Amino acid sequence: MKRIVLASVFALAACQSGPSGSPPVSPGGASSDDPCSANKFSHLVGTEGEHLTSNMFPAGSRVLRPGMVMTMDYRGDRLNIVIDESGKVDRVYCG
Repeated sequence: MKRIVLASVFALAACQSGPSGSPPVSPGGASSDDPCSANKFSHLVGTEGEHLTSNMFPAGSRVLRPGMVMTMDYRGDRLNIVIDESGKVDRVYCG
């Protein structure tokens, strides 16, 4: 009996859809065009990256400094902030 109830709950949940006509939005408020909210932090490009840490950004973000080891896996919801050799923010992107 419990299995039937659980199966029906999952079946009903799968049938739900978001509001029609609106773009998909992820839990953090980012759109499908910018899943990690990189546009929100694009103003950092060209600024000093000396005091930037990943805890200043959404969970799972990375501040990548020259020579750092990083994984090459792609995660569209992960914010990456790249610091160049001169210590300035070079790039902010999802991945």
